[in-house]
Amino acid sequence: MNKKILMVTNRSAGVVVYNIPEEGIRREFTPGETKKIPFEELEKLAYLSGGRTLMENFLKIVDTETTEELGIHTEPEYYLDDAGVIKLLTEGTLDEFLDCLDFAPIGVIDMIKSYAVSLPMSDYNKRKALKDKTGFDLDRALANKEAEAADDEQITPKAPERRVKTETKPTTPPGRRTAPRYNVVKEG
Repeated sequence: MNKKILMVTNRSAGVVVYNIPEEGIRREFTPGETKKIPFEELEKLAYLSGGRTLMENFLKIVDTETTEELGIHTEPEYYLDDAGVIKLLTEGTLDEFLDCLDFAPIGVIDMIKSYAVSLPMSDYNKRKALKDKTGFDLDRALANKEAEAADDEQITPKAPERRVKTETKPTTPPGRRTAPRYNVVKEG
């Protein structure tokens, strides 16, 4: 029995959830979240319908020995992390980028899209390749990001001020203007 604990990361842009009903296990990974998961749990997940697909495309298990034991198909792009994606976008060749788009799991493609917008990616050929392979239009995404930033920065209008000042009487201070009149009742 393998007692190994593994670091599993959700690298997709969405929430990843899996259930193992026999064990009463339900795991939910938010984008970018890493959890420590026992090998036995991943082994049970691999036997569930869609379990291997989740681990191949959306969840990343760094241990190559474990991915082989679980029968998870991996390409070199499977092991890309944030720094690897950034390096690919900024320094990688067009051929490396095209290979990544062809062979990377969906989670890595999500990371590429995210970093292409946040950096932003300046290589025209890589932008065109990204659009051709995935349908993701980086130019439109950047335009939407700029429009959103402009909406957030809108200036709230100030109350208008008079250009011509007229002398006015001093206003009465707020509060009571007359003394109260009470009826005093005497007992007696």
